[in-house]
Amino acid sequence: MSSGTPPFPTPNMASIPLPPGFTLPQFLELQGQLVTIAITVAVAFAIVVWDYFAQLPNEIALYSTTDKKIWTQPATWFFVILRYSGILATLPSLFFTSIQSQHCQVAVVTSQVGAVLVVASSGAIFCYRVFAIWNSVKLVQVTVGIMYLIMLGCWIAVATQFQAITGPPTPFGSNCQMLPIVSWAPISYASSVAFDTVVLVFTLAKLHGNLSTTKSQVGKQIYRDNLIYFVLTAVTNITVLSIQALGPDHDMIKPTAVPFSTLLTVTMGSRVFLNLKLFDQRQQRAAAGIPLSISSHGSNNSGRVLTGSHHVADVKGPYHERQGSYGV
Repeated sequence: MSSGTPPFPTPNMASIPLPPGFTLPQFLELQGQLVTIAITVAVAFAIVVWDYFAQLPNEIALYSTTDKKIWTQPATWFFVILRYSGILATLPSLFFTSIQSQHCQVAVVTSQVGAVLVVASSGAIFCYRVFAIWNSVKLVQVTVGIMYLIMLGCWIAVATQFQAITGPPTPFGSNCQMLPIVSWAPISYASSVAFDTVVLVFTLAKLHGNLSTTKSQVGKQIYRDNLIYFVLTAVTNITVLSIQALGPDHDMIKPTAVPFSTLLTVTMGSRVFLNLKLFDQRQQRAAAGIPLSISSHGSNNSGRVLTGSHHVADVKGPYHERQGSYGV
């Protein structure tokens, strides 16, 4: 070869650092699974944000109410916490599933704090709902309260076990690497299933009597809707528990179910609270001897009023005439 021949151009190739013990095909398969998890988390976060804005008018109406007694009720504050803890639980998840980050452990801790707040606030709202329909019967309060504390303790114990390290930059997805979780981690969802079961049993036990004695269609609809919300929450947690209890071969599937558990818990808990406020209004009017019925408020179908013989009260609640239910 003559000295005047130009050298061949150097190929422009990127080097990908492989984790210890991984071959290139294994690494690419892992990245594909991580992308699936990232997409799942992003979709769950998007739905949480959408639901937040969908319920924002009801939240604003709650804040602007002239009844200041509402702020002396713990359930109101749990509702506020629930509204924002869902975002706190899902937003940081994007940083250790979808985005290159140098603060992986901070994102994991923040997400777990949000998850615990979701469970704590929604569980408290469920407790208040059961207490309300049972008229604060002591046995019911003690039983549900104990199950609530057990559930909260299990979630806190598991949340402290999540750890992540900052790995090398990756071509796509996040560079955060989650460390193996303890084998007893599914106990958090098991405790949620146990709590949901107790709540559902007490609700069913009281439902027949309430539906047979409640003359108001508003009251009957509230009871039915709350039962649906409890059932959906229980079914979701049972499904996630079943996935979390699978063997190590399914470790990459388990994270995909967690965001939707948070989503359903936030959604159902918020609607239970809104129905609880309607229940309180119905109870107050019943105690005053004012019969309840539903009628339209002018030509505006988005508002509903509870009408009595001498009084009309505007309910700024989530009742929708076309759907025939509250908050859905």
